Amino acid sequence: MKFKDFAAWCNERACDGRWGLQTALACIEIESSVRSKSFWKREKAWQKINSEWHIEELVVNEINNMILEQEGGK
Repeated sequence: MKFKDFAAWCNERACDGRWGLQTALACIEIESSVRSKSFWKREKAWQKINSEWHIEELVVNEINNMILEQEGGK
C-alpha cells in the first residue's frame, strides 16, 4: 500500500464513519507526520512507518475485514 492509497482509505473511513476514535486519531497523526516531509520523501517515510508499525496488516486489513463482515450480515 502506498501513502496515497492510505490517505484515500483514511478519507473513505472518515466519510463512512466505520472506524473508532483511536484509529481516526492514529490516521491523522500518521498522515500529519508523513506530510511534514518533503514531497519526494513522503513515500519513503510512509513505508518506514508502515513496516515498523504494520499499519496495513493491523489496522487497514482488520477494519476492511470488519466492514466486509458487517455488509455480509445485512
